[in-house]
Amino acid sequence: MSLNANNSRRSFLKTSGLIAAAPAFVPSHVFAAPPSDKIVVGCVGLGWRGSGMMRDFFRKEEVQIAAICDLDMPFLLHAQKFLDDQAGLDREYIQGDGAEMVRYPMPDNAVDAYLDYRQMIERKDIDAVLSCVPDHWHAKVYIDAMQAGKDVYGEKPMTLTIKQGRAVSDTANRTGRVFQTGSQQRSDSKFRQACEYVRNGRIGKITHVDVGVGGAPQKEPVPNMPVPAGFDWDRWLGPAPWAEFNPERCHVNFRWFFDYSGGMVTDWGAHHLDITQWGLGMDETGPIAVEGTAETKPGMYNTFTSFRFKFTYANGVVVNFGNGLKGGVTFHGEKGNIWCTRGDNSSDPEGLFNEPLKDSDIRLYESNDHIQDFLNCVKTRENPICHAEVGHRSVSVCHLANICGWTGESLKWDPKKEIFTNSAKANQHLDREPRAPYTYL
Repeated sequence: MSLNANNSRRSFLKTSGLIAAAPAFVPSHVFAAPPSDKIVVGCVGLGWRGSGMMRDFFRKEEVQIAAICDLDMPFLLHAQKFLDDQAGLDREYIQGDGAEMVRYPMPDNAVDAYLDYRQMIERKDIDAVLSCVPDHWHAKVYIDAMQAGKDVYGEKPMTLTIKQGRAVSDTANRTGRVFQTGSQQRSDSKFRQACEYVRNGRIGKITHVDVGVGGAPQKEPVPNMPVPAGFDWDRWLGPAPWAEFNPERCHVNFRWFFDYSGGMVTDWGAHHLDITQWGLGMDETGPIAVEGTAETKPGMYNTFTSFRFKFTYANGVVVNFGNGLKGGVTFHGEKGNIWCTRGDNSSDPEGLFNEPLKDSDIRLYESNDHIQDFLNCVKTRENPICHAEVGHRSVSVCHLANICGWTGESLKWDPKKEIFTNSAKANQHLDREPRAPYTYL
């Protein structure tokens, strides 16, 4: 028996009306009951990031992957083939209409495959959902899964808009589901150490923080083309505005279009500004003002290719954020500075980290494995290290920057009410009208 009762459900992959120009996909087997100590996981979004995360979950002894889902048939079948191989299954694959299809019979211990995540989350035997869909789908998948009674590990940046983030966090609180944002730097000991030393005053009162990320790439436009067989483009667009298919708009490069993501401001800002919030002790709030400049070079993509923003917090700390600054997060204090990035940190004066913290010092949540932390919390029902409110507050800082760049205004922000107090124009960017019928509430 899984953590949710009832393993006897037979689930089928129903393709009618879901994708065009794709071969029929064979319905699944009766799923065998996993051992009682397994956390049964369904995975949605199996592209570059999703397939890697699926493998990471698969390697955890306490995880049973019961179902996978993607609206791109080649991604779905590639993931299914991996899981088949790991289970020692010898299933035949044949070519048809430009995409693979599965030949009868399906082995009884094969993983169920779905084209529509809504069918997957209906299953009572699934305890948790791993979601690695593009950013513009985050809020809807997360909310739907939690409302269906599933715990969620959701990739960062947590949402596409500030109001979506509030909705996800409120849904986690209301449903009591465990939610982990994929900002895995909090599970890196170098970041934790840096933030603990900052929080304990080892470099004195913090005056400012420099956060460096790269600018978004740009390239010459490429022409639109027919939708590939086995790819449901309309549903991939989902809540985003309609656009003709272009291979540059989807998969890895979706992040360079504001319709689907926030460029480097959210892609890496969601990592480094998250650490900034952690080190400053601002996980439940955010800055009170933002100003700055941003530009986009002409080309295929439309996110900011260069930017520089300044956030001001209520305690007077200033955070400088942009490309051209030293990569990572540098905390500047009255007695020195601490820098941290993935797998490394340093201090000035040198040797600060050689002076151990005292038992009475502030200690931050310790996680050395982001996925394991989530799985542990699924069992204990505690909040993980990067729960929904943390993810929402961190990505809100990123959204404030993009909104500042779009409006060209110096903005005042009320982090409690989550509104701009000096710009009606900026408040129009707190959310986006989703394309019907893909509403997230």
